[in-house]
Amino acid sequence: MVAIGKYIDDAIQIVENTPAVLRSLPQWVCWRHEAVNGRQTKIPYDPKQPMAKAKSNDPATWGTFEQAIERYRKDGRFSGVGFTLSSDDPFAGIDLDDCIDPLTGEFTWGRDIVEQFGSYTEISPSGRGVKIFVRGRKPAHARSVVRDLGPDGTGEMEVYDVHRYFAVTGRMLPDTPKAIKDCQAELTALCDRHWPPPALDASDVVVAATPPAPIDKPVEVQTPNTADNRLFRCLATMLAMDVQDHNDGSFRLFTAACRCVEHNLSDHEACVCLRAYALQRPFPNGFTDQELLKRVRDAERTTQRGKAIKDDVDIGQVVRGLLTGTDDDAPQYLTIGQMLHRYPALRPPIIHGLLREGETMNVIAAPKTGKSWLVTDLAMAVATGRKWLGIYETEPGRVLILDNELHGETSADRVPRVATARGVDLSQLADMLCVENLRGRLKDIFNLRPYFARLEPGKFKIIVMDAFYRFIPPDTDENDNGKMAQVYNAIDSYARDLGAAFILIHHSTKGSQSGKSITDVGAGAGAQSRACDTHLILREHDEKNAVVLDAAVRSWPPVDPICLQWSYPLWNPASDLDPTDLAKPSRNRKKRVDADAPRIQWTPERFVNQFIGREPKLRDQVLLEAKADGMSEAEARRMLGAAEGTGMVHRWTFGANQKVQFATVAQPAAGDKSDDAIAEHAGG
Repeated sequence: MVAIGKYIDDAIQIVENTPAVLRSLPQWVCWRHEAVNGRQTKIPYDPKQPMAKAKSNDPATWGTFEQAIERYRKDGRFSGVGFTLSSDDPFAGIDLDDCIDPLTGEFTWGRDIVEQFGSYTEISPSGRGVKIFVRGRKPAHARSVVRDLGPDGTGEMEVYDVHRYFAVTGRMLPDTPKAIKDCQAELTALCDRHWPPPALDASDVVVAATPPAPIDKPVEVQTPNTADNRLFRCLATMLAMDVQDHNDGSFRLFTAACRCVEHNLSDHEACVCLRAYALQRPFPNGFTDQELLKRVRDAERTTQRGKAIKDDVDIGQVVRGLLTGTDDDAPQYLTIGQMLHRYPALRPPIIHGLLREGETMNVIAAPKTGKSWLVTDLAMAVATGRKWLGIYETEPGRVLILDNELHGETSADRVPRVATARGVDLSQLADMLCVENLRGRLKDIFNLRPYFARLEPGKFKIIVMDAFYRFIPPDTDENDNGKMAQVYNAIDSYARDLGAAFILIHHSTKGSQSGKSITDVGAGAGAQSRACDTHLILREHDEKNAVVLDAAVRSWPPVDPICLQWSYPLWNPASDLDPTDLAKPSRNRKKRVDADAPRIQWTPERFVNQFIGREPKLRDQVLLEAKADGMSEAEARRMLGAAEGTGMVHRWTFGANQKVQFATVAQPAAGDKSDDAIAEHAGG
């Protein structure tokens, strides 16, 4: 039982801490310690087949994260799980062996390397080393192992980006981020320090290694009349790529360089093709020809030269693709077997019952309802891992609020108010809740693409856009289904690239919403409720300062509506209210007509004098009379409770199967129910 418990605890730690970008890739293996030539070695195994060994260069022997975890949990022969680095992913790993003193837990060497990268880092299975996961490619000249490191010369450093698996423990090194960061510059610097690159011979470089002169017009690459159309094909495949920049664009440049190698371009042809591509798809930073060729050398390590030519792609098909669409337009269907293999489980939850990673949620309510306060409370719940509204479990993570209505000073005032009301220490939010006020420098959803491209993938669990209507492009009618579908498609692409869920705060139409279905609540085209994964709405309740929260969800069981009561600055669940008791249009009209009529100020004394006497009366009868006199049921219940609590009314009981009644006099002793007894008991 101890061993099984250990596997479960380890598996939970791995599931909770391993970055989602790694978990989403089917590149996982199980491993166990075995003696090889008298030395204990971690041997990888295929998680899909019991005791079939895995190969770091054979994807058929890998499995999904879920398969590896399940095999590890259930099969006591395995020691852990591991992630396999491949040329198809953007990741590299730095393994620092024997850098931690097992007695003190302190670094003996290598702390500077961990701090240099500032990326996801975890403690190795032995407890004596660490592994750093980064986004980047190892330079072509770099080797893989450096030995004799540390004060006693026993430390080793290994650097890999392909054909190697790393054991994953989920034991995060304290004070390191959970996200895997783009560290191409740091990785190149580390490799250059330990394996200095060879000097380039001038004869090896066809184009001068200086920044090119500005070009006034795009480079025209003509379709060649000969069979040697490699350069044109290469440019076509580059333009069809869907690769996002992270920091300086080096990863997209590396991907483009891989296309050059696949099409067997010479150095001169590669520079021409990359320059032509950059004119139409600019990089965030410029690159010299020497830097371009360095990326080509890197690409040669992981890409088969001439592979595209061997595949013999029809040039006419490439041209048609450029004219009519990209590879995204080609059929990409999966068999159900392939689909079940690729998607063995739903996406990880963020707000249990409502929202998952990469999904989109609308929050809809009438203007000035307080929906922004509600979502601020939600953001704090996710940032601290608390239950939202005391009901919905959350998974902790950073939250970014993009606010285009409030000034920075207003946001700085609101957040502490909500935190104080919820009993949340602001120190818990210091690094977990971020706000950017866009008022005065507003951009629409499409013009925000460069902004989102510069955010680090995986850094934020949720991105809130408040208010959504101000992010809609000025030439877009929110009632146009086609236009709004394009808006949501852009948001879906941002969510995919960032690994974040988006919450959009929007307003409902004017007038009563009580007679509408959930998906019909909200201003604008119906595409808004259909395009999102969760459509959460707030509708006015019959009780003053109360709303009904309801939602239509796509990847969860149906949601039960709940009532919320406003008590500045929070919305709180109101279990004493009936979610079906929505505000009625007719009553709203009556309120407007009688707006100048004085409103009765009810007190327990006035309530008792009006509705309760010496004769016992059923609770339902008291409430019915109070409602007929203009009170809400909730208010009547509170008045009755207050009157009973202060002794102004008394509860009468007549057996377990009989309803209680209320009177202004106490119930006589058992068997004495005469008028005289009542009068005597009342002091008459």
